[in-house]
Amino acid sequence: MNKKIDIHATIQAFSMKSWLSVLLILTMVLTTISLFPGVSSAASSATISFNQNVGSRSPNIFGGAINFLDGASDIDSLRSVGINFVRRDVYLSEVLPNTTVAQYLADMNVVGGVDDPNNWNWSKYGWIDTYKNKGLKTMIILSYNVPWLSYNNATNGVPKNWTVYEDIIKKITQRFQGKIEYIEVWNEPDLLQFLNVSGSGYANSLAAYKDIYKHAASAVRSVNATIPIGGPALSNGDTSWANAMLQDATIKPNVNFLSYHLYKQIPNGESAITDLKNVATANGVANMPVYVTEWNWDWQYIGSPMNDGSTDAIPYVGHRLHDMIYYNAAGTGYFAFNKNDSASDFYSIYANGSLTPKMNTYSLLSKRLGLGDGTFTLRGSSWSNGAASIVAGGATNSSGKNVAWVVNEAPNSDAMTVNLTQLSPNTNYKAELYLADSSNNGNTISQSTWIVQTLTTNSSGNGSLVFTLPPRSVVGIKLGAVTTGSTYQAHVGNVGWQSWVNNEATAGTVGQGLSMEALKIQLVGLPAGSHIKYQAHVSNVGWQSWVYDGVMAGTTGQANAMEAIKIMLEGAPAGYHVKYRAHVANVGWQSWVSDGAIAGTTGQALPIQAIEISVYQ
Repeated sequence: MNKKIDIHATIQAFSMKSWLSVLLILTMVLTTISLFPGVSSAASSATISFNQNVGSRSPNIFGGAINFLDGASDIDSLRSVGINFVRRDVYLSEVLPNTTVAQYLADMNVVGGVDDPNNWNWSKYGWIDTYKNKGLKTMIILSYNVPWLSYNNATNGVPKNWTVYEDIIKKITQRFQGKIEYIEVWNEPDLLQFLNVSGSGYANSLAAYKDIYKHAASAVRSVNATIPIGGPALSNGDTSWANAMLQDATIKPNVNFLSYHLYKQIPNGESAITDLKNVATANGVANMPVYVTEWNWDWQYIGSPMNDGSTDAIPYVGHRLHDMIYYNAAGTGYFAFNKNDSASDFYSIYANGSLTPKMNTYSLLSKRLGLGDGTFTLRGSSWSNGAASIVAGGATNSSGKNVAWVVNEAPNSDAMTVNLTQLSPNTNYKAELYLADSSNNGNTISQSTWIVQTLTTNSSGNGSLVFTLPPRSVVGIKLGAVTTGSTYQAHVGNVGWQSWVNNEATAGTVGQGLSMEALKIQLVGLPAGSHIKYQAHVSNVGWQSWVYDGVMAGTTGQANAMEAIKIMLEGAPAGYHVKYRAHVANVGWQSWVSDGAIAGTTGQALPIQAIEISVYQ
């Protein structure tokens, strides 16, 4: 039977149901966002509390382990990015002649025998002098044994005569007296490949290592009463070995630091440092220094890019260093600062001498923020993720400068707010921001400022910086005194972006025939609402549009020279002006002009090569 359908009523009913459904869905979505804020698009943020003293931290955190790196120029490269501390093996098997225990003992009573260090082979150890001369602090590892002194006739065996072993260690210590700062006894004795107790009568590696350590330390102390000695340099953060060493009254007095190794792919803190410190405290040794003498992404020699030249290692290294700063490592040995001409894996310097990208992280933290200049004070910090995945920290460096850092391991950028609190109230600070990411890798280590902002604190001493946080990056912030004026940065042909310079300093080059191609200008120390605007005349383009406050004028990557520029202030207090002058090819320095007048030339195809700018009252 046919049924008549009221189309109009059906549409009305459907529409009402549809709207109810839409409203229900919207309600569910809003509820989800409220209950699960992680799904929102909120920006990432960090807060640094400069009134919180978390404790002193060591510049030796910026260190590394080395297998192959002897050249002075390569050490200069490491020092240029703030490397302060290195760890390297002294192999007994390379130094000692091939002999027997009996012959060695016999020669201890005569002159010029096999026990005489003048007859030993020191040819591979010139690097110790190089490191000392370059200002590095060196930890040597008393590495292993020689087959003729070993129970298992191999370099990883237990010494079978302690008199001979102690004599060897004593003479190695004497050889390097005054050139080294720390001595670590053995390496990873918990692994069979490094310590094999076969034939020795010891029940296990720990028992053997305790005696090795006791005799090595005794030998060192016989010729040097103060040099720090430590271990056990395990392959992990296990505390049982440290506990056993500190419970042995014959060993404990000569345990001046503890050490361990940790390779991991997901940074999640360095709790082993705390665990080892707690073990030491429980054994009556408060504030025991703990060194992470090897660390990286992967311990295997499989050519992992993260161990070598990947730009993704930039934030990875940043996060691990952040954790080791937070947990108070006395020093760290990134494995490794080798060179790619001798090491096909675990390298930080390419065969041509340039640095791998991850070294820019060291440059930023150690050099640009000054954390490697001396003992610094860690400050309180907290953070929350938006689209980025961050950790953040802050400190007061040894020069008294307040600094902060943010590490983003996410593959995407995010709006970033850094709240800097408990500074001087009602004060303007110059905030210099530095960037380590894939755009300024180790081949062209960026020493220039990325962004300059003015931080203005309120009556409580709190202020905020807002910027876009690049993907997989490390950003550093350094606060300094504000002097009223301008700061500017030039992009030069065949050079790229130079460092920012301040009032009346020269940006660009003179006498090199290089054109200035782009320019950024910012005001420093003027009240809120003050702006600087500028307009560039570019070859093959003409006059561009006006830009403001740090936006680029000119071009990059097109080989088009800036030929003229106008600069003006807007919104500045009465009495403020801007003057500027250009150095022009075939002309030289022109006269100063001000407040919107043209500096440079048009219609003559003469590039600007340098500029000086001054904002004054």
